[in-house]
Amino acid sequence: MKLLVYVPQLSPRIKYIFSFIFNDILKTEIGFTQDQEEFTKSNLPKFSYAPQPIGEELFFKSTNLLLEHKLTEQQIKITTFGGIKVPFPVQKSTLPFDVFAASFYFLSRYEEYLVISDQKHKHYPAESSLQYQLDILKLPIIDGWALILKNILAKHFPSLSFGSKHFSFDPIYVDHPPPKTKDSNIVSNTITYLRTFIDKTRTKRKERLADISRVIADMQHYGFVQNPRFFIPQKNEHHIGSNIHIPKSYVKLIKHKVQNDYSMYYHNHPGFRAGTCSPFYWYDLQLDKNTQLLLHPVAATDIALLNNKTREDLLLQINELIDSVKLVNGNFYFLSSCNDIRPQ
Repeated sequence: MKLLVYVPQLSPRIKYIFSFIFNDILKTEIGFTQDQEEFTKSNLPKFSYAPQPIGEELFFKSTNLLLEHKLTEQQIKITTFGGIKVPFPVQKSTLPFDVFAASFYFLSRYEEYLVISDQKHKHYPAESSLQYQLDILKLPIIDGWALILKNILAKHFPSLSFGSKHFSFDPIYVDHPPPKTKDSNIVSNTITYLRTFIDKTRTKRKERLADISRVIADMQHYGFVQNPRFFIPQKNEHHIGSNIHIPKSYVKLIKHKVQNDYSMYYHNHPGFRAGTCSPFYWYDLQLDKNTQLLLHPVAATDIALLNNKTREDLLLQINELIDSVKLVNGNFYFLSSCNDIRPQ
């Protein structure tokens, strides 16, 4: 059964973020109407996203961000929801903030378009991001908000169906393709992977093996897939790189017909640069339209994790990231630049 949404104006931004949340994450059908009479008479599960409700329907109050067509400096206000700080507060709404505007702001990397840097190769700093300032960078916050929306809708419309997602562990190796192996189960492959990774912390061998055992035990407990993907990006199909400049880097990739990108992460901080652990198509804010470049958000890199001062800090950070992705049945992308990692 389709979910019907009333909007006074159907903008490209609304189409994009609603499609990502409801189609891609929640796996349900969605349709729009700008006709109040059609909305009122419809027997479909429904809600309105507008400045004011039509009647007594399920109502999410909108702010202006998704109706704009240009980049403008946003005066970000903050409120609290579920014990965390969130942007775009509203009143007299099902939620105390505009969850769709907030999701779009993070997913599109809106704030990065507004940065003018004189240093050609300087990374956009994680510390400058709104997620970092709100202390939610290490959470796939959009996926979490999507589940909250799912619970609200399921309570109001028990007949509305949602598809299922499954947690996946997706390590990405740079430079060296993995050799063919008869034994491809998660434990054997990951033990070798993590042993080489922990080597980079320069701990003693016994300590490294103890760490690996703990991580493997966690992975088994969390129910990792039995056949994780070990692949090498192919030219003109995949791109990996940390020194991205939005939007120039992505415009260039599209020009070269790249289909998949693995550069949505911060060079020196683990976490979720775009606020999600689900693959998503890049939205070009300058052209105000969706594109066909699929971004795979990387949760952590070996370089970023090596900033941990102790072995305990390292494992704690890995486990926290895995927990956050597991909770929303997302994709845990881990990027390793080690040239000597080869699953056995």
